[in-house]
Amino acid sequence: MAVRALGIIALSAVLSACASDGRPSGPVARQFQGAGTAAHYVAGFEIDTPAEAARAAGEGVTTAIEYGEVPAGNALAKALVKNHITVIDGSVSADLYYWECHRTRTVAPPPSGYTNCSRADAHIITSMAALLRAVKALIARDASRSYVVGYWVLDDWPSWDAGSARDVLPKIRELIANATPGYPAICGFGAEIERGHRYGWNPGTAKNYSNAGCDRVAWYNYGPIGEYTQPSDGNRLNWSMTGLLPAMQRSLAKYGWQIARTPLMGIGQAWSGPFDGPYYQPGLSREQMLEQAQAFCAFGATSIAWYSWGDSGFMPSTQTPNNSSAIASGIKAGKNACTKIWRRE
Repeated sequence: MAVRALGIIALSAVLSACASDGRPSGPVARQFQGAGTAAHYVAGFEIDTPAEAARAAGEGVTTAIEYGEVPAGNALAKALVKNHITVIDGSVSADLYYWECHRTRTVAPPPSGYTNCSRADAHIITSMAALLRAVKALIARDASRSYVVGYWVLDDWPSWDAGSARDVLPKIRELIANATPGYPAICGFGAEIERGHRYGWNPGTAKNYSNAGCDRVAWYNYGPIGEYTQPSDGNRLNWSMTGLLPAMQRSLAKYGWQIARTPLMGIGQAWSGPFDGPYYQPGLSREQMLEQAQAFCAFGATSIAWYSWGDSGFMPSTQTPNNSSAIASGIKAGKNACTKIWRRE
């Protein structure tokens, strides 16, 4: 996945005209109407400035997935609308993180040497009831924002408390369906691309999945963080994700996932270089990004996305779509390759 300001790995996405009742109309309605439809769209994470919105639109991005407060009435909101970029609100996943943080500080403590959150975060949402109240409030807030078209509800999850969101996600999805019918609840699952045909995937991660809790599934697969102490070109990494994608499918299928029923979004890496200090992410070239996008879409992903235009762990010399022509070109190439695959369906 990606790396979140809250301290764990994370993800951003879409926009357009809406009907008088606040629900999407036109192309956006066709993209998102009906949880099971196999819509094609192009998303980008953490598109946080007007300049980034304009640049992302030029690269083919139609959706922005935002973790923080959804922009409203400011320059960014206007830029998103101007560039026909809709928004998927990632705040639900943040609220779920705070609830899980409380759990891991109380009923599900981590193994020795592990942590997933701060003591301060553990006091923000301290019960399932409080979580559902917070989610209900943010959905009500978004109902008046015509450019919000969906919700990112699940992100990284501590391995020692696998499956603890399985019961609450259907309750969250029900709140979404009641307030904003047709808006998808998107569940994210992350893995690591490694050298050769190796990969990093914890099957226990899939335990949070249920057909009642997720309208769409998103897989965010990136190169290893912290493995390198100097730049690497990443050429030895398995960008085609051979073995990894089938393994993720098998794990989710145990809990009822079918790609034809619950569409898949593939999320590729769109940053390289230093991250969070002296550590490096390997790569990234246009060809590597293209290979990853093609692999996702050939596997059956009906949407493609990239992480990220911004992250709290990025350093001044980190390469992103904002400052790297290779990465910007990789987004365009990946989008075009997926479009060709979708047209053959």
